[in-house]
Amino acid sequence: MGKHDSEIIAVLPTEGPGVEGMSTPQVRDALARAGLPFRYDKAALRGLQALENQGLVYCESRGRALYWKKRAGASGMAAKAGAMMRFDEALALQVLKRFSSRQIPVLVAQSLSGMFEVAEDKLARAHAATQEHHGKWLSKVAVEPGAFPLEHPTIEPEVFAAVSQALFHERKLHVQYRKRGDESDSERILLPLGLVEVGGLVYLVGGTEGKRDPTLYRLDRMAAAVLQDESFTYPRTFSLDDYVKHQRQFDFFPNGQIRLRLRFRDGAGDHLLESRLSDDQKVERTGDVLEVTGTVMLSQRLRWWIRSFGPQVEVIEPSELRDELAQEARALHDLYRRRRV
Repeated sequence: MGKHDSEIIAVLPTEGPGVEGMSTPQVRDALARAGLPFRYDKAALRGLQALENQGLVYCESRGRALYWKKRAGASGMAAKAGAMMRFDEALALQVLKRFSSRQIPVLVAQSLSGMFEVAEDKLARAHAATQEHHGKWLSKVAVEPGAFPLEHPTIEPEVFAAVSQALFHERKLHVQYRKRGDESDSERILLPLGLVEVGGLVYLVGGTEGKRDPTLYRLDRMAAAVLQDESFTYPRTFSLDDYVKHQRQFDFFPNGQIRLRLRFRDGAGDHLLESRLSDDQKVERTGDVLEVTGTVMLSQRLRWWIRSFGPQVEVIEPSELRDELAQEARALHDLYRRRRV
């Protein structure tokens, strides 16, 4: 950054719809009024052009006159990074922006929009042969979800901001929440304990005064969220890591550990040779049949996963789960045996 770059940025209007830029003489006059040594247009122009090269200001030509605006975010961290950002750092930021497909990174990244714009502009200005490959690299990488892609409901940025602040400052949160199937919102005061993203949906783990166990609330179902002035004491006995990884609350209706034994056919379970089912997994192959055994949490998520293999998997143990899925299979057979209307 130049000696007076922050002062130049401070006097410029932020770009946006209907925002009028400042001419070079107007910038010079504003800087001179602030007591800075800018008595001539050329001095102001040199400073403005240096900031333009860093991607921090925007220039619009009208005949021979130049009008200037600062880019959104240029007053903060982006301004400090503009002159110092290396091309590999600019590339890393653009990768983050492009491939943050989950909702939490996307929402958090809105605070870094100025940094992203600086990085994008820096890559666009790469002309030297040693730098061109940075700009081309993004077109050589893609990310595709493993499951069938669904369009997940969006979260209002204002809701996410209020929830995040309440979680960070350990303050109570007033929300308007609508459960699935309800026609109207209900109001409640929550004690934010954690944020978790599962399958593209973002949940707030929220406590309620007078209740022992926390409840899950989807952020996309919050019509409004307002940070309260009143703080609360974060429970020492609560661990989000334990809640997610050990209690397995996001497996949906967890019902204790079981010893699961599955029999796969036609290579359907071969991925488990690299991505293990559990720490104690054991496998045995006989021809095209692969038997996999391991200790897992019995839950709805486990059932969904087993069903996804269709007739290529058979539950051998436990017998209760085998009987349950066998009954489902008979019901499915009866459904498809009916004549289509």
